[in-house]
Amino acid sequence: MEKVRIGFIGVGGIAGAHLNILSKMEDVEIKAICDINPQTLKRRAEEFGVQACYEDYREMLDKEELDAVYICVPPFAHADMEERAAEKGLHMFIEKPVELRMENAIRKHEAIKKAGVIASVGYCARYLDISDKVRELLKDRTVELVLGYFMGGAPGTPWWRQRDKSGGQLVEQTTHMVDIARFFVGDVEAVNGAFVALTKPSPDWTIDNASVVTLYFESGAIGAITSACMLGQGFKTGLDLFARDFIVEFTYGGIRIREPGSPPQEIKAGVNMYYEENRAFIDAVKTGDRSLIRSPYEDAVKTLEVTLAADISARERRVVELKFKG
Repeated sequence: MEKVRIGFIGVGGIAGAHLNILSKMEDVEIKAICDINPQTLKRRAEEFGVQACYEDYREMLDKEELDAVYICVPPFAHADMEERAAEKGLHMFIEKPVELRMENAIRKHEAIKKAGVIASVGYCARYLDISDKVRELLKDRTVELVLGYFMGGAPGTPWWRQRDKSGGQLVEQTTHMVDIARFFVGDVEAVNGAFVALTKPSPDWTIDNASVVTLYFESGAIGAITSACMLGQGFKTGLDLFARDFIVEFTYGGIRIREPGSPPQEIKAGVNMYYEENRAFIDAVKTGDRSLIRSPYEDAVKTLEVTLAADISARERRVVELKFKG
């Protein structure tokens, strides 16, 4: 195919980053967009010159001739979007997290697998060149400890601060650190979580303010992922990995390598992770090469399970074993 015909379900928030990138690709046509907010829909249509606009994704999927669809909706709003797209034979780029309930995510995974379509999930940190470097550095080393952080303020989006809509910070935001830890160290077999919410800034605030989650990796490594969204300021986002006589500090902007007797070595990220994940998806759709996709849907469901299991662990005060194998 010369041009990949794209439809968008949800054009607010993160969708803007994808639209900006895709609109500059010569082999992409943004053919149709859909959003339940008519003002957002109109603004995006004018911004990107899209004629076909819908407020019902079902109507868009039924009427438009598409090759792929971007699903950029809040965690609570996925409904049957993936199943309907799969039935149409459409490839999908889906923003994280993929769901709020494991049974729904598994059902969608099965529909995607049955249809044989490509489904990529927006765990963008996997596409950084420094992520490749970290994996290279760790290839012949044994990681024993992982410490991750996503600590700062809360986004202004109203649904984000409501547990039944976002799943909370760990599920919606810190999921990036959980996922990149899995990318570097491997699958997680069990989790133990602790959550706290001693203060409440508004009546609609139903999420926890902070959490600490212990990860037990299949490799034998252990990890701790810390979240905080009540700080009202930027603080710390990243992942530190520890092996014998070796430390790697990872952030989106670069990595720092520490070894005894040597000054720290710093390597800056050299690519735009959002561009890279979009380019990989478009190329995969055009060529059928699934190896270009670093976060396929099945793998993203594993990351989801870690975060949801941590929540169960915190509520029930017990270690929770993970079950999903794909």
